[in-house]
Amino acid sequence: MAVVTNQADSKLKLVLNAGLDENNKDIIKNKTFSNIKSTVNNNDLYNLGVAISELQSYSLVNIKRYEEYEILEEI
Repeated sequence: MAVVTNQADSKLKLVLNAGLDENNKDIIKNKTFSNIKSTVNNNDLYNLGVAISELQSYSLVNIKRYEEYEILEEI
């Protein structure tokens, strides 16, 4: 049985620092944006993440990109 993969859309995840808790540990918040086209290059996606983070009340820690693939049996 042969299997093929088709790249689906990507996701953009912003990791944000929301301050410190009562034990002085970082409070981390995540914002995920779905349906990012897989054809978007990493530089554009990074710039988008930075631009969106500037609209947030928390400071940006990290930007992550997740790729989704469909795995199908080849006919």
